[in-house]
Amino acid sequence: MVIKSEQLLETVMDLERSRQREHEIRMESEALLKGLRAMGGAHSQNELFQALVSSLRNVIDFEQAFILQADDQGKMTVLATTFAACKNSIWTKESMFKKILAGKPVAAFDISLVPEWQNQPESVTKTIRSALHIGLKGSALNAMLVITHSAARHFGPNQVKKALRFSPLATQALLTLELQKALRERDRFYQLSIDAMAIFTSQGDIIQHNQGWIAAFGENKQRYGNIFSLLHPEEAKPFHSSIAALNAQHKKCLVRTRLRIKSGGYNWFSCSIAVYSDQMIYYIVARDITDSVLFERKLVYQAGHDALTGLKNRAEFIESLEEVFIEHRKTPQNLFALFFLDLNKFKEINDTLGHDIGDELLKAFSNTLKESVRSEDVVSRLGGDEFTIILKHVNSIKDIETVAHRIRRKCATPYELKEHRIQVSSSIGIATSASGFKNGEDMLHAADLAMYTAKQDKAQPFCIHQDTIPP
Repeated sequence: MVIKSEQLLETVMDLERSRQREHEIRMESEALLKGLRAMGGAHSQNELFQALVSSLRNVIDFEQAFILQADDQGKMTVLATTFAACKNSIWTKESMFKKILAGKPVAAFDISLVPEWQNQPESVTKTIRSALHIGLKGSALNAMLVITHSAARHFGPNQVKKALRFSPLATQALLTLELQKALRERDRFYQLSIDAMAIFTSQGDIIQHNQGWIAAFGENKQRYGNIFSLLHPEEAKPFHSSIAALNAQHKKCLVRTRLRIKSGGYNWFSCSIAVYSDQMIYYIVARDITDSVLFERKLVYQAGHDALTGLKNRAEFIESLEEVFIEHRKTPQNLFALFFLDLNKFKEINDTLGHDIGDELLKAFSNTLKESVRSEDVVSRLGGDEFTIILKHVNSIKDIETVAHRIRRKCATPYELKEHRIQVSSSIGIATSASGFKNGEDMLHAADLAMYTAKQDKAQPFCIHQDTIPP
C-alpha cells in the first residue's frame, strides 16, 4: 500500500511537472506570438526593440538589454538598448564573443571574469554582475542580444535553453531593424538628393517622385503628371527607342535628353533609367547637365570657328570641303565651287588705322560674305584677311559669276567703322569640281592660284580656274 502511494505521488508529480512544462511552453509561445505581432506594428526602431524586450521579459527575468552589431573591422557597437550607459560603448570580439557569434548562447555568471566586459568602463559595468548572450544572424553582419542582471549567477542552463528557443524572434527583430535602417537611409537619400528621382509606368504616368523632381519640373496638380509630356518634341522618338531597348535587355540605360522644366523652358538632363520587368515600372534619376552641354558645345564651336568673325576656321573648312567631295563622288553630276578671297590693301589699313579698325573691317567683310551666299553654303576664315566660300550645288558658270559680282558690289559700299569711312575691294579666285580635282587640297591650291591671278590683273574682278563647267 505504501508502494502504491509512492507510485501515485510520483505520478502526480510527473503530471504536475508536465503541466508546468506545458504552461511554460504555452507562455513562451504566447510571448513569441505577442512579440511578432508587436514587432509587426512597430513604426520605429525604438518601438521595435521595446516589443522584443517586452516579449522576452515574459520568458526570462532580466533588467537591461541591448543589441551589439559587428562591423567590418571586428568591432561591435550598440544598435539598440534599454541601458543608456552603454549606448555609445565599443566592444571587441575575443574568445567568448566569437563563440557566441558562431551560434552558442553563453551565460556569464560574473562579468568581471570575462575579457570583453573587462574592457568596458565602470559606467557600463558597475550595476551589472551577470549576463546572458544570444547570437543573432543579420542580413549582412552578425550581432548578439545581451540581457543583464545585477545579481551574480542569475542566468543558468534553463535560461540558456529559453534563449535558444527565443533567438529566432530576436533574429527577426535584428533583420527588421536592419531593414528599417536601410529604408530610412534610402528615403533620406531619395528625398535629400539634388537629383530628380521618380517612378513611372509604361504609359509614362509618374506614380512617385522626390523633392528634387519637384524642384526641377514642378508639381502637377493632377497627381504627378506624365514623363512623356515633359519631353522636347525632338527627343520623344529617341527616348521611346531607349525605353524599347531597355525592355528588351532588362538593363539600365543612360539617356541624354531635353525635358521641360517648371519655368517652361527645356534643359538637358542625363537620365539613368532601370525597369522592374515584372510590373513594367521604371525608375529614373535625372541630373541637369545643361551647363555641361552648353560648355561642351561652346568648346566644340570654339574649336571649329574663328574667334574674331565667328566663321568656320581652317580646320572646320577642310572638314566641310572633304564632306562636299564625298557627296560629289557619289553624285558627280552635282557640281560645286570654291572661292578663295582676300582683302586688297588690308595690311596698309591695319598699319595706318590700327588693329582695332582692322578687326572691325574683317568682321564687317565676314558679314558681307555671309549675306552674299545661301545658308547652305560654307563661309570660312583661313587666317589674316584670307577667306573661302564653298558654293554647294551650282548649275552653271553664271551661278558662280552672280555670287562673285554680288560680293564685289557689296564691297563697293564703304564701311562705317568707328568714325572711319573705309572702302575696300577683294580679289577672288575660283575653282570648280568640274576640273576633276582628286581632293580638297588640290582644289584649294587651284583657287588660291586663281586669286593671285585676279590680284595681279586689275582688269578682271575675279579669276575662275580653267575647267569644263558649262556656260
